Amino acid sequence: MQARIPQPGPPPIAAPRAIIGALVIDLLLAALATLMLSILVVGAVIMVRAAQSGLDLNTLGQLGRDEALRLVGSDGMLVLLVLQNAVFAGIPVVRVRALRREPLHVLGFTAPRPLRLVMFGIGLSVLTLILNGAAGAVFVALGIRQNQAALYPLFAGDYAGQALFLLGAAVLAPIGEEVLFRGYLFGSLRRLAGTSRPWIICAYGVSALLFALAHSLAATEGVLGLLIPSFLIGLALAWGFDRTGSLLPGIVAHALNNGIAFAALLTCVNNPGACPQL
Repeated sequence: MQARIPQPGPPPIAAPRAIIGALVIDLLLAALATLMLSILVVGAVIMVRAAQSGLDLNTLGQLGRDEALRLVGSDGMLVLLVLQNAVFAGIPVVRVRALRREPLHVLGFTAPRPLRLVMFGIGLSVLTLILNGAAGAVFVALGIRQNQAALYPLFAGDYAGQALFLLGAAVLAPIGEEVLFRGYLFGSLRRLAGTSRPWIICAYGVSALLFALAHSLAATEGVLGLLIPSFLIGLALAWGFDRTGSLLPGIVAHALNNGIAFAALLTCVNNPGACPQL
C-alpha cells in the first residue's frame, strides 16, 4: 500500500463556485431521492403484503417494529437498495458525463492495473476494519451502542432473506456509495483543492463527514457510535481514492468491510443468545 499507482491526472476544474453549487444541488437531490424511495418502496411493499395477508389499516398501525420489518422483508429491502444506489451512481455520472462533458475517469472509472488495485483494496479493507473495530471497542467500553442492525429485516433461520440483504450491503451499497462519496464528492473537492494543504484536508473532512452523516441516519440510538467509525472509514477510503485515482480499491475495501461486518451480524442473528447486546 506504499507505492502510488500511476493514473492520468484529471483535467483542471473550472468555475469553482459553479462546481460547489452543483455538488450541493446533487447531494440534496440524492438525499431527497433516498428519502422518497424509502417512503414509497417500503410503503408500497407493506401495503401489498398487508392486503395479501388481509390486514386492515387499523391493524397495520398497531404493528411493532419486528412485524413491520417482516412485511418489508429482505427482498423489499433489496429493491430499495438497488434503486437508492442507482441514484447514488446515476447522479454523478449524469453530472460529469452529460453536463460537464468530462470523461468518466475523473470519477474513478478506471483500472489500468486491476490486480494491483484489488490488492490495494484488500490492504485498505484491513485498515478500515481496524479503524471500525477500534472505534467500536471504545464506544462499547463507554456504554454507547448504536442500534443500526436492529432496523434490518434479518431473522433467525431466514437464510434466503439474509443472502439477499448481504448482496445489497456487500455489493450494491459499496458501488453506489463509492461513486457518490469518493468519485464525485471527494474527487470534485480534491480537484478544487489543488496543491493547497488546508483545502486538501477540508476535502477529506467534508467528504468523510457527509459519508458518516448519511450512515448515521440508519440508527435511532447511539448515533455517535456509528458517526465516528463511519467518519474514520470515510477518511481511509478517500485516501485510497486520492492515492490511486480509481474507485476499484474503495469498492473492494468497502465490500469486504461490509461483508465481514454482516457475516458477524448474521452469526449473532442465527444464534440467539450468542450476542446478548445485539
